[in-house]
Amino acid sequence: MRLFIAVLFDDDTVDRLVELRDALHDKAVHGSFVSRDNLHLTLEFLGECDSAERNKAIEAMRSIDFSPFDISMNRIGCFTRPDGDTWWVGAEESGALMGLQRNLHRELEDRGLRLERRRYKPHITLGRRVIGSMAAGAIEAIGCTVSGFDLMLSERIDGHMVYTSLFHRS
Repeated sequence: MRLFIAVLFDDDTVDRLVELRDALHDKAVHGSFVSRDNLHLTLEFLGECDSAERNKAIEAMRSIDFSPFDISMNRIGCFTRPDGDTWWVGAEESGALMGLQRNLHRELEDRGLRLERRRYKPHITLGRRVIGSMAAGAIEAIGCTVSGFDLMLSERIDGHMVYTSLFHRS
């Protein structure tokens, strides 16, 4: 099973992200755009896991001291790719967010899960393989409270990506 750990958003925040996604879509010649139900902030990508690794991820999530905190998403940008760019909304690297991600990473590694080694850049993906232009830069800030995080299952069903929460930590 393909797993990741993510922050999910309330409906108001998702509405604001959908507006940005739709504006990107309207300016694009081509692209694959994230569905409303799949907009999230990844904390850790776990990849293919068996049930024992899933259980270790849940143990790691339970072991972390967590209190709700606020985040702000205040810029739009892209990762340049040869087959089209990946566009995203960036979250400020607050101490609370970066601390949560760092603690989660450590707890997962301590339990033997294999994780990516690149620097964490908190963002919400809006579209992949996007060809066309949209201005990168500052946007009107979207603020929300992180009241928990979820272990998510990623599956392709009938040609569509479907994300399902397997465990919620608040």
